[in-house]
Order: sequence, then C-alpha cells, then structure tokens
Amino acid sequence: FVALRRIPGGWQEVTHVAAAAGHKLQLLDFSWNLATKYTFWSGLIGGAFLTMATHGTDQIIVQRLLAAKTERDSARALLASGAIVLVQFTVFLLIGVLLYVFAQHSPLLAPGERTDRILPLFLVREMPVGLAGLLLASIVAVAMSNANGSLNSLAASSVLDFAKLRVPSGDPARVLRLSRGMTLAWGLVLMGFGLVKWGPLLETGLTVASLPFGSLLGLFLLGTFDSGANARGALAGMIVGLAAILCLFQFTSVAYTWYFLIGSTVTFAVGTVASRLASHHPANVA
Repeated sequence: FVALRRIPGGWQEVTHVAAAAGHKLQLLDFSWNLATKYTFWSGLIGGAFLTMATHGTDQIIVQRLLAAKTERDSARALLASGAIVLVQFTVFLLIGVLLYVFAQHSPLLAPGERTDRILPLFLVREMPVGLAGLLLASIVAVAMSNANGSLNSLAASSVLDFAKLRVPSGDPARVLRLSRGMTLAWGLVLMGFGLVKWGPLLETGLTVASLPFGSLLGLFLLGTFDSGANARGALAGMIVGLAAILCLFQFTSVAYTWYFLIGSTVTFAVGTVASRLASHHPANVA
C-alpha cells in the first residue's frame, strides 16, 4: 500500500507501466521453449517435480512433519502449505510489480546494482521508521529460521549417515561435539556459497537446490517403484543424474525450472538399467 501511494497515478499507472514492459502482467505462457524460465508447462510439470523433491525428500520438511502428532496431521500440514504458498507468491508477485513501477519513477538502485536490494532499500527509504524496522526484523528472523533448519538438517545427515559410523554409539557427548562441529563446517560452506555472485536470489536458490534434489528425488522414486533396484544401480543413477544437471547448467540454455524433472528422470532410468546389469554380474550371481 505504501508503494502504491508513492506511485504517481496510482493503480492506473501501475497497470500502464507494467503492461508496457511486455511481460510483467502476463499470467500464462503456453510455449514449450525449454530456455524460457517461467511458462505454464514449466510451472505445472517442473513445479510438480520440484515440490515432490522439496516436500518428499528434504530433511527440513521431514523434521517438521515428524513434529506433528499423527500422520493425518502431517498430511493436513502439507496440503495447507500448498494453499498458503499460493497466496504467498501471489502477494510476492504483486509487490514485485509495484516495486518495478515505483523504481521507474524513483530509481532506488545505481546502474549495475543487484535487483535483490530493491526491497530492503525501499523499506529503509520509503517506509515509516517503526514499520520499516519491524519488517526488516521479520525478514532477518525468517532468514535465520531457514538457515537454522538447513544447518541442523545438514549436520544431522552428516553425523548419522557418515561420521557416526566412526564414533562409538555409547558416547553421546562425543556425538554432540561432532554435531556442533558439523554445524560450524556447513555454516562456513553456506557462507562460501553466499559470497559467490550467482544472480537473483530466488533463481540461485532453486538452481543450487536442483543439483542434489533432482538426483535425490530420482533415488526415492527408484526405491519406491522398482523392487529390483540395488545399491550399485542407485549410486550409478545418482552420479549420472547429477552429472546431467551439471551439464545442463554449464553447457545449455535449459531453464532451471526443468532441472528437477530431468535430473530425477535420468537418475531413475540409469538406476533401473544399472540395477539390472549389476544383478546379472557374475560376482553378484555367485
């Protein structure tokens, strides 16, 4: 509302400038161009695989679902999150359009400056002092909450799947120290990722997430639907799936919205074939 009041001409000017931009008010794009990031098909198909990966294989989501009292409550939480995210992203897109139009009248960014900074700059310069502080504190709190969940999940997976194999199970104090050390180590790794200039934050987050999640989803699908899958086949599928996504990222113009679909499909297909070949290997037959 503050941004709308700051724009000369109000909502009429918003629709005029956004329409003149050519794509700001375009709701659906039915083209099959894989290089276009946001189309109806990338949202429907790619988004479905993205959601399956994030809500079906992500340790953070699993921890939250396990906090529910019953399995039915977990299912309700997942369904409710879908409805909430729909409203949330609608508001986000509306705010983005308003900030775009506002920036045409009152430039907030210097030439070449990252567009991710436009929201905090608007809050600091245009919002009332008390409200600006409250909103900035809310953003920081959400960021810390997500970072905390990510660090805890990474540390837990690292300790339980790898490091704990070398630590006596009857030494909880040592396991606790190891968990803290892994949390610190992963924090440094994430800081390193943050220092790299990837581009817009949202696209960066989804692109980086697609690297492991595409293969991880394919691995889960392989274990669920292929009773003949084995460890060797699954490992081969994950390696090839990860390599496929890296090649797409490095050598093609395919949009990141398709990475989850392609990565999981390659992992599943290669894992299925490799499992069959491994099961007929003489060493395994013997």
